[in-house]
Amino acid sequence: MLPNTVKHRYTGEQITFVERTKDYTIIEVSLPPNGDGPPLHKHDRYEERFEVVSGQLTVTVDKKTTVLTPGDSALVRLKQAHRFTNAHNEPVTFRVTLTPHCDFETSVRIHYGLMDDGLTDDKGNPKNFAHLALILHFQNTWIAGIPIGIQRFITKRILAKAEKNGTLKALEKYYKV
Repeated sequence: MLPNTVKHRYTGEQITFVERTKDYTIIEVSLPPNGDGPPLHKHDRYEERFEVVSGQLTVTVDKKTTVLTPGDSALVRLKQAHRFTNAHNEPVTFRVTLTPHCDFETSVRIHYGLMDDGLTDDKGNPKNFAHLALILHFQNTWIAGIPIGIQRFITKRILAKAEKNGTLKALEKYYKV
């Protein structure tokens, strides 16, 4: 059985998979003090609602930055550029509801598994571009400022080649029991 909580080997970020239904996924994230989240990005297949449990979370949505405290929440709609960070001297824990359900958990398990196996650089970025493409595809994460259609086109080509040469099959060990 796969563990409910996984830890980023380099940043200390922890993600706990709290609940999964056909309609949504809920995760709980803990970021250490002064911990960065992902760079500015978008999703076009699910929305995210961030709700702070403890500490302070800085969330940027479409160029508006807000500091959330316990009980505060922020909604990120489809295709809104966003990022989050812990710009404070204490840890932050927050829940994220992804609606509708998506393959976010699969992407995280692959990413963190690659880190544990030494297949990333010292920041946790996959060394193999096909691995990165697969993670972003499962996560439905697209870099802000680059049209999603272009990113999706390139990703599909990389994934087709990776499927043909067995790269994708080899990653199943991270998310299938």
